[in-house]
Amino acid sequence: MTRPTTIPDTLHTAAAYITRHGWFRGYLYDAHDGCQRNCPVHRTGLYPASILGAVRAALVGQPKWFLTSTPPGTADAYAATLDHLNHHLSSYGAAGLRAPVIPWSHAPRRTPAEVVAALRAAASTAPRRPFVGPAGLAPVVPLHPRTSRSDRPSAGLFTLPRPA
Repeated sequence: MTRPTTIPDTLHTAAAYITRHGWFRGYLYDAHDGCQRNCPVHRTGLYPASILGAVRAALVGQPKWFLTSTPPGTADAYAATLDHLNHHLSSYGAAGLRAPVIPWSHAPRRTPAEVVAALRAAASTAPRRPFVGPAGLAPVVPLHPRTSRSDRPSAGLFTLPRPA
């Protein structure tokens, strides 16, 4: 599998992952602890995934709990994809609800078909520019720690009264 290079490609690949391997309402992946470890899920390592997990699997090629050991740019692509998906679900909504990804996917009676349809609909509104290069992701703005005294609360506000 080749790594998706645009947000629409990533969302389509995530929809295909959920279609093929199942949807999980929880966080990232269904750990599938209840079986005797001889099922297709444990043999293939391809677990049912939440929306977040499916996007990660789309970008990495397999389920991935942590993004620290992924190719450079993966975390940025993941953030950009989820940013667009949050914007899409909050602005346009899907399946009768306008909300960010997590509340939307945890709504009562949410179905895998609705999740796949929402991913495909979000892909249709996403920009087609690649993740890398000058037209890709917005630059990361470094946040510097606060250093001026005016940014710190005054000592009098947080002083505990002395015991009598």
